[in-house]
Amino acid sequence: MFVVYCAECDRRTLLGVDEVDWVENLTPGMISVSGHCPRGHDVVVLTGDAFTPHEDPRYYGPAPKTWTKPLRRVRALFGVVLARFEFRRDLPGPFYRY
Repeated sequence: MFVVYCAECDRRTLLGVDEVDWVENLTPGMISVSGHCPRGHDVVVLTGDAFTPHEDPRYYGPAPKTWTKPLRRVRALFGVVLARFEFRRDLPGPFYRY
């Protein structure tokens, strides 16, 4: 069964198996179903894989772990190097606070 909109009746109805006249494969992923509404008017439904929603291909997901591990190592290295220096004693004037 298909939900169809008949422009002459100005309403949506169900198109059952008995009302289907012709099924045609237009392009890969697009199917045209022709038939009649319950009042006898011609209706066409386009369906198929081309009309089904798919996931957004722009979603990249979480960062790969190959990038996060080297950054953790660099951060740890800078932490060790910067821990050797005390910046508060090296700053002159009003920036010197405990």
